[in-house]
Amino acid sequence: MAREREGEQDYQLLANKAAISLVEQMALVQDPRGRQGVLHLFSDILAILVLATVCGCDDAEAIEEWALKEEPWLRTFLRLPNGIPAQDSYLRALAAMNPEEFRAAFRSWAQQLFKLLGIKGQIALDGKTVRGARRTKQDKSAVHMVSALACEGGIVLGQIRTQEKSNEITAMPELLRLLSLEGALVSSDAMGCQVDIAETIVDGDGDYLFGLKGNQPTLQAEAAALFHEADDPRRRAVDEAPRPAAEQDEQIDSGHGRIETRRATVCHEFEGWVPSAERFPSLKTLIRVQARVEEKATGKVTEEQRYYISSREMTAAMANEAVRAHWAVENGLHWRLDVTFGEDGCRIRTGHAAENMTVVRHFALSLLRAYTKDRLSVRRRRRRCDYRMDYRLKVLAAAAG
Repeated sequence: MAREREGEQDYQLLANKAAISLVEQMALVQDPRGRQGVLHLFSDILAILVLATVCGCDDAEAIEEWALKEEPWLRTFLRLPNGIPAQDSYLRALAAMNPEEFRAAFRSWAQQLFKLLGIKGQIALDGKTVRGARRTKQDKSAVHMVSALACEGGIVLGQIRTQEKSNEITAMPELLRLLSLEGALVSSDAMGCQVDIAETIVDGDGDYLFGLKGNQPTLQAEAAALFHEADDPRRRAVDEAPRPAAEQDEQIDSGHGRIETRRATVCHEFEGWVPSAERFPSLKTLIRVQARVEEKATGKVTEEQRYYISSREMTAAMANEAVRAHWAVENGLHWRLDVTFGEDGCRIRTGHAAENMTVVRHFALSLLRAYTKDRLSVRRRRRRCDYRMDYRLKVLAAAAG
């Protein structure tokens, strides 16, 4: 019993440490309000926004009700000089706050969490449109965010806004320059397969893994021809270029009512076969992934073939895992923000509110994913954080080490 009490005290101390750290990061964001008539500390408002979102609140009314319920706990680390802010205070803060400052505060906090948890390895670049921020179907001003995610743990490391999906190409280098890339493998779909993005990653002492599609038609055609030659051991050398050697790895996953087979083939020695590869800095590995999915209930089979390039010299098994990790994290972020946090259904959109609310969700998602002591879904963790204080303290404690 005594040990249990000591454990609870440790969790409380670590949880308070994490909460105080969060408030300190919020204090770095400039208060956009005038001096007259200000009742609540801006850092208190932002901290409540994040913590309430962790606990399952997805609109301003729910945030206010949750904060009223949790006022005794919140007062252990917030000042709250005039009690709990009303819902309008949260909406005004989201609308008026400088998004760049808020993203910078998040990025600083997330990279501290990244180092604290000892996470390293692959970073996935991912773009997503917040559909609920559109005022009409024809509205072109919807919020589109490009995010960087740690594949290990799925923690968001940073984000930047673009005006349209096509502008991801210009936004990615800007976001990458804000992150520590040393030793990381940065992965992106074909949208990010650009020479300048590859150069930004290599200049940051990282490696890249890019999908290869029609936006690089010559390189894609040469890569396809390379693997065609490698597939047939009877083919001879062409123009003195040795027949490319290939290595393969096959992985099979069975779950969610389907069987997925992924066969990865890699080539490292492709000099003379792929002239377009010279445009990309330090390109060492060409990858082909052949995916076959069989639906267990219907027997329906779909097949797909995709190509990738990488500056890291990878085995076929490493390439298979890296490609799978990228898509698992990217699809997982979209699904969780839409289904678990109700992002696409959210109608908070005045001023900068939609953009800033996305950052709030990223704060909450990273806090929830930092906890690894159970295998509950993010949705269940949010509910449990709301009605079980002991569980909430453990989740916060995980973000404090």
